[in-house]
Amino acid sequence: MKEKSVLKEIDELRKIVLNAKRVPFSKYVSIDRTEILSKINTIEQLIPDEMKSAFFVDKKKEEILQDAFRKRDEILQKAKEEKERLVSQSEITKQANAERERILKEARKEANGIIKDAENYAIRVLEQANGVLEKAKVIIQKGKDSLTYEDSDSEDQE
Repeated sequence: MKEKSVLKEIDELRKIVLNAKRVPFSKYVSIDRTEILSKINTIEQLIPDEMKSAFFVDKKKEEILQDAFRKRDEILQKAKEEKERLVSQSEITKQANAERERILKEARKEANGIIKDAENYAIRVLEQANGVLEKAKVIIQKGKDSLTYEDSDSEDQE
């Protein structure tokens, strides 16, 4: 079975409009209203799946952030334990303090990098999903406008 997607349906809708027969002596085309409405309904049914993908990305972002915070806490805890061990040895106290600072700085840097990467990834995916939805809205509105215009044409001819 062919997998359907909003983009495929939009492409098929575009092809229907582009391949429609022209009305002689005008800029208008004749399209099958039932076929266009069917495509619009299919797109409307598929959009929630696209939204689920966007929500999944947001959930994944939260998981990545939680993992980053957990790793940060583990690194900080290890640094604290290491510091306490080193403090007990009077001769290497200075080294312990320097190492603790380095580990903390590295942990913060790594955690911030992971958080930033996760946020950037989530933003890119959400922007892509938003673009798909915006394109679908435009095509749906054009289809509706086209159908509305055809209705008024048929009323004028009566």
